[in-house]
Amino acid sequence: MVAVWELIALHGIEGVTFRRVAGRAQVSVGRIQHYYRTREALVRAACAAMIEGANYQYQQLPDDPLARLTHILLHALPDSPRARFGASVWHAYLAKSVDDSEIGRLLADTKRGTEDECAFLIELSRRPSSRPDEIDARAAARRLLALADGLTVRVLIGDLSGPEAREVLDAEVAALSRQ
Repeated sequence: MVAVWELIALHGIEGVTFRRVAGRAQVSVGRIQHYYRTREALVRAACAAMIEGANYQYQQLPDDPLARLTHILLHALPDSPRARFGASVWHAYLAKSVDDSEIGRLLADTKRGTEDECAFLIELSRRPSSRPDEIDARAAARRLLALADGLTVRVLIGDLSGPEAREVLDAEVAALSRQ
């Protein structure tokens, strides 16, 4: 799938062809076509693989709610070449979701699952002395994710640096943990 992602990062999703993927992966076109009947199936499988990879990485984290929440919010910040690559591919998939309902469904399901996990982590990280009505975990999760998404775009376009965006997100998580 790396070959597909590299092509998306370089040429956008429309630049993904069996021939280009095969060339980049140093395999035959027939081998690619054996597994994927259409270019769309290949692109969708690569999208699913990207999500699965992020989920696998998340599952390896220590069982610390605030550390996990921080990881979710910061993992897509494009403050390294690898993260910039991943964020650019992710945003290409976001753009493709406009005319590909399967990719749209996959991304929406992922975002809903991420929001659910963030709300759960916020609930877990509450101080024992806090009252349950002090914070709406779902609303807080939605705000934090929207903030992370917006900061990611600003770092991608060069309007903010990665450290500046991390500082904002770290401050929000710290403020949340004090509630």
